[in-house]
Amino acid sequence: MSGNLFIKQFFKLLHQKKPAEDIKKHYIEKVLHAVFFFGRVHKRMVNPVDFLGPKVCQSLQAKFPRPFEQYSTHLPCLTPYSILLQFGTEVVGCSTQEQMESFLCDFNKTLQEELEQETNLKPSEFVFRAAVVAFSIYREPKDGAATPLFYGASLSCSGLLERKIMIAILCIQTWHKAVAFAVHHGEHNLAIVFPDGVQSRAFYYTDGAFVEKQPCVKCTKMFHVDFQPPADSAMENSRWLYGNCAENESLSKLLQGIPGLQERVVSTHTPPQPNTYQAIEQEFADIIENSFRNHLVQLLHEKRSFSHLPLQFF
Repeated sequence: MSGNLFIKQFFKLLHQKKPAEDIKKHYIEKVLHAVFFFGRVHKRMVNPVDFLGPKVCQSLQAKFPRPFEQYSTHLPCLTPYSILLQFGTEVVGCSTQEQMESFLCDFNKTLQEELEQETNLKPSEFVFRAAVVAFSIYREPKDGAATPLFYGASLSCSGLLERKIMIAILCIQTWHKAVAFAVHHGEHNLAIVFPDGVQSRAFYYTDGAFVEKQPCVKCTKMFHVDFQPPADSAMENSRWLYGNCAENESLSKLLQGIPGLQERVVSTHTPPQPNTYQAIEQEFADIIENSFRNHLVQLLHEKRSFSHLPLQFF
């Protein structure tokens, strides 16, 4: 089962890296809660004891009660694989492309070995592993000075309803307002335009390695940015949702992480509508946030197993 394997491998990772106890507790709680939440809203509900077994479940609940108490009342702010990315950056200290890819490849390979030994799942059926990761970077045009890499992952959860729920959560609670603006307007041919010097690169995982990929059509509609490799004009429209791709999280982290960069982002709104960053923020406050919030409430209402009002975040 995907959730059981992800939890086991994450615990092994914590044992290897030996972070401080408070950091360890923080990440255990985040991963357990996210996995339990997705089990709760799955079309065939999966409870914590189903993921862990009675003995392990009882032991973990005694040590980390909060995720067990709140997975049916509080919403996760990240998918499991995005939590792994955060761990790679903040705890392991991956600061280069080579370091992050090595870290993720090791985790993915260990998962795959466990898949082959313990389950009948194909690697493509493992729902908590992101299919694509992306990084964005800003290079100052005047002197070429580069920022750190900001990594993101495609949505690592199964089911259309689960993905819709998670995109709404991310747009309300986690992602930058300009990215939420782009997701909201994806079908309206409105985009956000990044300043010169911002670059985005995406990679898909296959056969034990990350391979560079072009952006999908939806990303090119949402984000006017220097994609490398550039998009192919002959590409067909992708079937997944606006907000599904790794570029959303990556570009969001970039805007949140580089002081002053967000003010240089504009939209493709045409006069008389303003296109400034201030106008993007205003539209988020006036319209977009409530639109996602109402959509999220509606989606959660379909899952009567989740006590969703008022909205609370883990």
